[in-house]
Amino acid sequence: MAGMKLSQRPSAWRVPTAWQRAAGARPEAHAASDPVADAPAGLKAALLFALVSMTLLDRFGVRLSAVYSVGPALIAFYGLVAAMLLTRSAQVNRRGALMVVGVMVVAGLSFLVNASFDLHQYVSLSSLLLLLVLYAPFTLALTPQVGSAALWRWLMNWYVTFALGCAIAGIVQFYAQFVFHAPWLFDFTSYIPEALRGTAGYNTTNPVGASIKSNGFFLREASGFSWYSALALVCEMSLRRRKWAMAVLALAIVVSYSGSGLLALGVALLFPLGQRTVARVLGVVVVGTLVVLLFGDALNLSYTLGRVGEFEATSSSAYCRFIAPGKLVAEQIDSETWSTLIGHGSGTTQKMSNACETTYGKLLFEYGLLGAIGFSTLIFAAINRAAAPVRIRVILVVQWFLLGGNLLAPESLMLIFFMSGMWPAGVAAEVDAPAAPTPPRGAAGRLGSS
Repeated sequence: MAGMKLSQRPSAWRVPTAWQRAAGARPEAHAASDPVADAPAGLKAALLFALVSMTLLDRFGVRLSAVYSVGPALIAFYGLVAAMLLTRSAQVNRRGALMVVGVMVVAGLSFLVNASFDLHQYVSLSSLLLLLVLYAPFTLALTPQVGSAALWRWLMNWYVTFALGCAIAGIVQFYAQFVFHAPWLFDFTSYIPEALRGTAGYNTTNPVGASIKSNGFFLREASGFSWYSALALVCEMSLRRRKWAMAVLALAIVVSYSGSGLLALGVALLFPLGQRTVARVLGVVVVGTLVVLLFGDALNLSYTLGRVGEFEATSSSAYCRFIAPGKLVAEQIDSETWSTLIGHGSGTTQKMSNACETTYGKLLFEYGLLGAIGFSTLIFAAINRAAAPVRIRVILVVQWFLLGGNLLAPESLMLIFFMSGMWPAGVAAEVDAPAAPTPPRGAAGRLGSS
């Protein structure tokens, strides 16, 4: 592409492999191949269905009982694994497999010790089995022949496309409520057949003064909408930098009135750390201040700014997510002889307290220091595996570690898996950098060309 600054390292699909050189294949023929078109159709369909499951199908589920259903994300997660195996695109990720075995040994030991010696018997076998099901896919990765940098970028572009669709729907949804008042505008769950309706209950109609937060229409919760938009904004900033797309995603975060996306985005924008970090932070503060001054009343941004005080309110979501889990760990982590090292066992957080199952608290409380170290190492390694732009990696870490019950959330784990964990090591580092803006051709340019 004209004006495109290519990475210093040649792309994998432009360099003939050893077996091609041995066979006498011409480099020109290899360079002409399209890694995306050559990828198995079943694998690409599974990747797209994974995106659909997290966005358009978020409210759906296969109902198994009155209180439990299998969500589309879990189905899509294992559909992706099946596609990798059936198309012969999978190989064993040895490092990931060793770490999965390690954390399962700790989780199993915690379950057995607590089931044997804890008189309260709060442990849950179903929670332990779900843990195994959700983390088992991290033992696999795509083969280098299939998992190319071009296919990784293709998937990132599709993610941004789906997020933009939800963002546009959410913006229209927010402003449409001032024209007509239809219950389905924020919650169409009642129109879904009961057999295909997800059982998870989320706060979809939380008011903001006289208005209602946007949840992206398709999504169950405003915080999820905010988080998906923030991740898409970071992907767009790292890969394509289309101004209109970034503006739409930023407005979507605003009308969600959720701190989840703002927190994740704020942390991500600190990176890459260096001399320009302070200037970048000051620039964000200036832009944010101008937005508040110019559009604060129209967008009711005083509500968002006022949510900072929620950390002290025991009934708020901020307190539930960030304060209560830490308080629970501080009070109960050493209540048993073994609990500091291996925790209280699977599924005990909600049974022993009312704290939210935020990952950092759930890890320490249920699996102790050994489990927290093991699971954190596994996920951090998965997030860093593809060597995606640093802001994408940072925002994935923040989302898994701090924003909600993501230790057992299929959507969160599948996102980490197909954005980084399933790819050959370092593949995203081969993606071309965004095009640099072309400097205006002034007098200096004319003199330089004469």
